[in-house]
Amino acid sequence: MLALEDITVVSLESGISAPLCTRLLGDFGAEVIKVERPGVGDVNRHWDSVVDGDSSAHVWVDRNKLSVELNLKSDEGTAIFHELVDEADVVVQNYSPGVVDRLGVGYDDVVETTEDIIYLNISGYGRDGPYSDRKAYDMVMQGETGLILMNGSPDDPAKIPLSVCDINAATYGTISTLLALFHRERTGEGQELDVTMFGGMLSWLGYFPQKYWHNDELPERIGMRHHLLTPYGPHETADDQYINFAILSEAHWELLCEAVLEQPDLLCDERFATNEDRVEHRDVLEPTIESLIVDQPRDYWANRLDEVGIPWGDVNQLDDVLEHPQTDHLDLVKDLETEDGPIPYIDTPIDSDTLEFAAEPMPNLGEDTDDVLAALGYSSEEIEQLRADDVV
Repeated sequence: MLALEDITVVSLESGISAPLCTRLLGDFGAEVIKVERPGVGDVNRHWDSVVDGDSSAHVWVDRNKLSVELNLKSDEGTAIFHELVDEADVVVQNYSPGVVDRLGVGYDDVVETTEDIIYLNISGYGRDGPYSDRKAYDMVMQGETGLILMNGSPDDPAKIPLSVCDINAATYGTISTLLALFHRERTGEGQELDVTMFGGMLSWLGYFPQKYWHNDELPERIGMRHHLLTPYGPHETADDQYINFAILSEAHWELLCEAVLEQPDLLCDERFATNEDRVEHRDVLEPTIESLIVDQPRDYWANRLDEVGIPWGDVNQLDDVLEHPQTDHLDLVKDLETEDGPIPYIDTPIDSDTLEFAAEPMPNLGEDTDDVLAALGYSSEEIEQLRADDVV
């Protein structure tokens, strides 16, 4: 059973945020029609060519979609877009600020003929407000929302390598679309939705705003350590590996000192009496812990931590993760069957005995244009004329 198999999504998308959102909807069974600029397509198609000539980003975010080339700057192209929307349930767009309205394909344009449409706008800052005209990309948004200056080492701030702001917006976009579909099922009403990268990332700032509001505290960059807890994080071992462990309670702290480190005197030090005390005096405690851990190999500490039940793990490279025994057990790496042969991908990480998920390969640019137009009632001759007129 594909949960969204009767839902059609028309997408005006670029980059990662909206494409990942619609890919998730496609994974859940929706028919996703990706409208692309003729001859060019989504920018994410061109970032590299490592997957048999296709880009890694395109493979990541564009499976389970149909690709239609459509020139929205032409009257005929705009008319065709409206025909697509008349047959659709959802529109998703993340074009630059104001573009869909100038093209005549914004919410106010489509709701005139499709009153129950769900129209999702994904943007950097929203459609109004002091920053509404700004373009937003993941790197820019990581800076704007404070991530860069709280991430990295004391001497060097760092960008988070994953496109976390895009992924955040895609996730909230998917959730909001599912909520709107559920609302429409109950009421028959469509609606316009706005998801912003800025607002989404603020919602992910966790406890840091509370520490600022109540303690006037700005997060310092502390590398591999934790702002709220210590000891916490990877520690180098005698064999040039890392052991990664987390002390989240006083019981864990006692076990670490007595049974793992064999340093019960640490429990008598008033500077380390509570977690807040330990964080306050981390400049003394953390070097002490590090000097003890580095004296023994990784397996020694893994066995000790495991015996007493303190959470621990390895610090893996990407290849270790992709070949991880739990990755294999959860069957997370699967193959898309394409004309160039199988392409591995990371599957949707939802385990269900009832739900199924789609797994169709990403489309070549415009490969579904003729079929989609034919489904709208266009003849072969009309389609050829549209192509001759640079509409498709």
